[in-house]
Parts: sequence; C-alpha cells; structure tokens
Amino acid sequence: MIVEFLGQGLHLEEDETCGNHVCSAIKDESFTQITIFVAFLRKPGLDYLAPFIKQARKENRNVTFYVGIDERVTSKEALELLLELDTETYIYYSDSYIYHPKIYLFEGDRNRIITGSSNLTKSGLFYNVESSILLDFTNSDTSGLKIINQLKEFYSSFFDFSDPNLELLTSDYLNKLVLEDKVSSEEFSKGSDYNSNIHDNSKKRGRNPKITDLGHLEIKEKKPIKKYQSILKITEDYLAKWDYMFKKMELFYKENEHCTVPREYKDRTLYGWYSKQKQLFKAGILPKEHLEKLKTINFYFGDAHVLYWDKKWLDSYSQLLKVYKETGESNVKRYKDNTHPLFYISNWVALERGKYKIGKLKDWQIEKLEKIGFKWEMDGVRSLNNEDDWLDKLALLEQYKIEYGDCNVSQTFKNPKYPKLGKWLNDQRTYYKKKRDFLNEERIGLLEDMGVIWDMDVYNFDQRIKEIQEYKKEFGDFNIPSNYKPNPNLGNYVYRIKTKGIKENWKKEKLHQIGFFEIGTKSKKEKGGHITQNWYNNLNKLKKINNPDIKKDNLEYPKLAKWLHNQKRTFRYGRLKDEQINELKKLNIKLPARSKKRKKWDEYIEIIELFREEYGTKEITPEFDKEIYIWVNQQKANYRAKALKTEKVEKLKELGIIESE
Repeated sequence: MIVEFLGQGLHLEEDETCGNHVCSAIKDESFTQITIFVAFLRKPGLDYLAPFIKQARKENRNVTFYVGIDERVTSKEALELLLELDTETYIYYSDSYIYHPKIYLFEGDRNRIITGSSNLTKSGLFYNVESSILLDFTNSDTSGLKIINQLKEFYSSFFDFSDPNLELLTSDYLNKLVLEDKVSSEEFSKGSDYNSNIHDNSKKRGRNPKITDLGHLEIKEKKPIKKYQSILKITEDYLAKWDYMFKKMELFYKENEHCTVPREYKDRTLYGWYSKQKQLFKAGILPKEHLEKLKTINFYFGDAHVLYWDKKWLDSYSQLLKVYKETGESNVKRYKDNTHPLFYISNWVALERGKYKIGKLKDWQIEKLEKIGFKWEMDGVRSLNNEDDWLDKLALLEQYKIEYGDCNVSQTFKNPKYPKLGKWLNDQRTYYKKKRDFLNEERIGLLEDMGVIWDMDVYNFDQRIKEIQEYKKEFGDFNIPSNYKPNPNLGNYVYRIKTKGIKENWKKEKLHQIGFFEIGTKSKKEKGGHITQNWYNNLNKLKKINNPDIKKDNLEYPKLAKWLHNQKRTFRYGRLKDEQINELKKLNIKLPARSKKRKKWDEYIEIIELFREEYGTKEITPEFDKEIYIWVNQQKANYRAKALKTEKVEKLKELGIIESE
C-alpha cells in the first residue's frame, strides 16, 4: 500500500493539490468505478474535473456522486453541470444531521482513496489550507480492501439506495430544490448571492490552475518526502500582529535580560517571530521602524550560538571576578580535587591560557582578564604529565566543538587550525578504555563536560539505527535500496547486515528492538529487491554512449558490453527487476525474448491468480484444468525437494498453493 499526505495552501508548491490528485485519478483508465462523497459542491471546482469526467464517461467508466446541500453551499449551477456530464448523482439531505464527508473513492484494477478536508469547490481543491490522506493499493492488499469494505459497510444504505435521505438528482428534483431555497445560486446578484453574503471575500484567493496542468500526477512507491519552501515575505497579517509580538518580546527581555529565544521555549510563536526578525534582517527587508524598536531591547541579529558561548564565558569570568574581589588574586592555581570549591574555575583558568596560546581568545576577553591581573604564563616547572600541552589540546577541542557542534573529531580530519586533534582525541579514548593513569578522573571529567563520546562504535551504530528507523517510518520497511539518495551508503550497510550478519549481541538486540530481524538470513543470491550501486554506475556509463545498446564483442567498451550482455541474459530468465527493466528500456536497449520455461511459469501463475479471484481459496482440480492441476502438484513436489527458488516459493505461498510455515 502506498500512503501519501497531501497538503496545500501553505506553500508556493501547488502542483500536488488535492484537486490535481483527484483529476489524475479520474483520468486514470485503471479506475473503472469512481465514487465521490462531498458535503459541498460548487461549479468553479467542478469545472476543473469536468473534462476528466467526460472522458471517463466516454470510456464507459462509472462516476457516482453523493452530494450534500446543507447550509446552501452547494449550488444550482454545479448540480446542473453534473446532469450535463451524465453522472449518477444522489442528493443527501437530513433534517437531523449535517452531511459532511469528503471522500474520493476510485476502484478498478487497483484502488485509491483520497479523504481529508477538501470539498469539491475551487478553493477547497486547489488553494485553501487543506490536508488529505491518499491510499493506493492493489486488489490483493488485505489492509486496503478492509478499508474499502469498512467504508462500504458504513455507507451501505447509500450503495443499496435504502437511505430515506437520498434522492436521485434529476432536472425536476433540482427545480424543487431551487424553489425550496435549499441550494444557492452562483449568479452574482447583490443581496441574494450566497457567495457574496457568506464567503469572506476580503481574503485573497490563490492562483487558478490551468486544466492542462492537471491530471498528470503518478503515485509511486518509496516517493521521497516533499520538501516545502517557505517564502520570506512581509504580509499584511504579519504587520498587523507585529506590535503585539514585540510586546511579548519586551516581556521576555525583561525576564531574561536578553532577546535570544530558545527553540524549546514554552511560547513557540515567540520563537518563530524571533527567528523571522533575524531572517528579514539578513535578507535586508526588515522595516526600518521595526529595526529601531528591536534595537531598544538589544535584539541580537547574529548567530545565537556565538552569543551562547560568549554568555557562558562571561558566567565563568564572573566566578573568577568574584574570587579576585575576595582574594585579590586572579591566577588561581590548579585543584585536582573535584570537591574543592575552586575546582571548576581553576580548570577554566588553565583552559583560557591554552586558548590564548593558540589565538582563540577574543580581544574583549583578553582585555577583561588582563584588567584583573591575569597572567598568560605561570612561573614554575611544567608538570611531568605535560599538563599545559594537554590543556592546549582540550582548548582546541572546545574550539572545534564551537565550530562543528560536537567533539567527534576523526583521526583522518585534516585542518591546520586543529593539528593532530583527531589522533590526540583517539589517544584519550584508548587511555580511557585501558584505564591508564595518565587520564585521571579530573581529565575524564573535563572531557565528559566537553561532550566527548568514549565509545564511537556504540555511537555510530546508534546513529545507523536512527537512520534505519527514519527510513522505516517513511517507507514502512527495511528494504533500503543502494541508490537511496538521501543516504547512499545506508542501503549497502543494511544489505551487509542481512547477508553477512552481525557478531556483536548488543547490536543484534538493538536491531531487534526496532523490529529488524533479518540478520544474516539472506544469501547473496537472494537479493530480494536490492539493486547495487555498481548496477547504477554501469547504467550511468551506458547513458553517456550515443548508442547504448552495445554488442557483446564491443571493443571500445569491453567491460560495459559484457555487463549489458549479462543483463540481457538475466532478463531472459526472468530475474531482472521491473525497475532495472524500465531503466534499460529508457535507453532503447533491445531485450531478448523471455525463456520459454519462465514464460510458462508466468502464464500458469496468471491463470491461478484469475482462479483465486473467481473462486477464492478452493483447491484446483483436474476438472478445472488438468494441465494446471498437474503443474501445481509438480511445484508442491519441487518445494518438498527444496528445488524451488525463494521468489517462486513466496509466490506460491501467496497464492495458497503451498502452506506458509
């Protein structure tokens, strides 16, 4: 089953509106029965569907509407158009209930349901802020068929026309509705028009789509999540609310003595407003009067991370200043006892000296420290453990974290700003693992405070687990292709787990916790949907050749010719996947005839599938087809002898020929 979220109205992207998806589904010839349940129907919205409905009716496909007329939203003109389109339309009206569904049901060779908030009006289909869910599934998908059965069961009185509130739409009945004032008119006559009296015409409407742009959407498996782009602009709504939000910002400033609103702040609207001020300022479109007001509360337009680290530095400096005022000394000696009240500030002082040596202190920080008599070089002998060198590296690590956001410096990381920092950090991890005295509790504490991860294997595996979970959340399985663009290495990583397995039990347990059990269960011959990156690399090489259908004995591209020859052989024996076949066909690669043996298998399977559709789970008997009966028994014998390939076993299990274990 393919499940898609359909959103519209918040962003500029308007191609995948609910209306476009409905038009595309009506256009699709595989849907032979189209049933639409809508509360409100207006002609401008129906006009967009009309050409697709006309074509569907020409193709003898059934189109049925169940339309509501509550609150006089549905119009006379829209119902007249339905009569012209020769659709089977029923009006639902109850004195007790408001009829309010928005369901677009498509049935045929496969099935599709679109349901959500979109009524069949132009704004509802194309540019209101609306949300819907699209389900697309085959006739063998039990979960999907269950939904259709539940829907039809709920609306059973509609489908058998026994509901007393249903009335077939005819010209006479429409005239009756008009006389009883139960439907509105879309004629723009002042004082009587529903549209002018009820709708809020002060709101701007989105652009009208062109009918020629509609009906071209395809529903595909493993479609990447749509990325929306918000357009940075100053709207009338934004201006009207600005003073109100500024007062909130003033209050925040009084309470916190700064204007940096954290992402997790309790009032999320204030964080959003705060971020927008910075974006508008950066884009150079922040109104001058707003800029002046924001300056009165010391609004910071720069990177808040820098502000955070500066504030953290000032907090530590304040502690040192307090010591200076009490003792007259700012050059605090090192304390290794972490219970000592000066333990933290003594280590901070040592870190600042290290940062000064490598030029990582800001001028204003140097000035503040020197004002209280801070010395950059301390008299005395260096410690046996090269304490100063170690602290210099720790200071470098802190700078790395400020720049990159973490302390995960790779040993292969090369940057003259951070000489051999990766190796130094790896040494610390080794000392920690082997419990060397060199890395005492004091140093361990400093590194942990910095955010150092001791076991990168655990950390990296946890990151992989998160990536696998994200894929499962989006696509519903763990069958990650090797050409998965957001994370190209993830597919190969998962494939290795499935084929080679994992030795560490703790890793297996973590995989089991997320529902991943295919650990070392798949042989390399059973790639089950996995297309390697190497395959795509060869395909891309073919694309660069003027005539990609090269022969086996091609001398210019011998390796590529051999690869293509193998693809054709694989196709001949039915082992090439649909995606691979489609890619080769796009290049006009002439594929050979299928193996007769494979062709026979496909033909028999097709007959059995038809048998299942007609007779359900009944046994195939000689009376039905003796040849098929003999073939089925042969497959059962092959299965018992373990002479069938996995893909064939799965297919036979799916058809109930052999029992699932």
